[in-house]
Amino acid sequence: MAGQSAGREYVSLAIVATVLVCGVWFVRTHAESLKTFIDHHTVQGIVVYVILNVLDAVIVPGATLPLIPIAARAWGRIPAALVTTIGWTAGSLVAFYIARRWGSPLVKKLTSMERVKRLRPYVPKRPFWSVVILRMIVPMDVISYVLGLFTDMTWWSYGFATALGLTPSAIILTYIGKTPRAYDIIMFGIGGAVVAWIVYSTRRGATSQGSRRIAAVCVGAVLWSGAAFGELMR
Repeated sequence: MAGQSAGREYVSLAIVATVLVCGVWFVRTHAESLKTFIDHHTVQGIVVYVILNVLDAVIVPGATLPLIPIAARAWGRIPAALVTTIGWTAGSLVAFYIARRWGSPLVKKLTSMERVKRLRPYVPKRPFWSVVILRMIVPMDVISYVLGLFTDMTWWSYGFATALGLTPSAIILTYIGKTPRAYDIIMFGIGGAVVAWIVYSTRRGATSQGSRRIAAVCVGAVLWSGAAFGELMR
């Protein structure tokens, strides 16, 4: 049972990584046309960007990372960082509300309940500053669901802590977004994060032969996707 759970987690992680790689490829290929659209439709561009960041936080963590360079070049670093923070914070509040309002029956359809359960013992009694620190290190994913399910934080407290923690990450990413090698850095970060999570999960206890095979396939898929992306972009 544990092996099957680990297998599902590896497969979902590989799918997310593949989506991110495809997203980077698409955005980089159409960077100029996307920037032109945003330049000529500022309000619509901001609205679409915020909505995509909300969906990013709720469903596919990290999916909008490839859009950050476009936003940084269209609006400037600080405005893009502010809009990114708004979108991420709004998405985190939506995930928090889903967990608080509908509980685990809906949460398990949107994210891994295995990760939710693993994080439950680490939820602090006074989570405000812990949320700020966590958001600086892990901006997305399951944290919103965990805190919505297992804490009594108020909306205002959670929203403020989330915004405080996400702002530094957004600023760093928008500054990276204006560098010439922005997409290469994003690709490196995606690959590194996936491999690190697989290694961590394997060391944590997913040591069956089947799990090791799935982990190896996932690592191979990520590395192959990255290599293919690099060849396409030459």
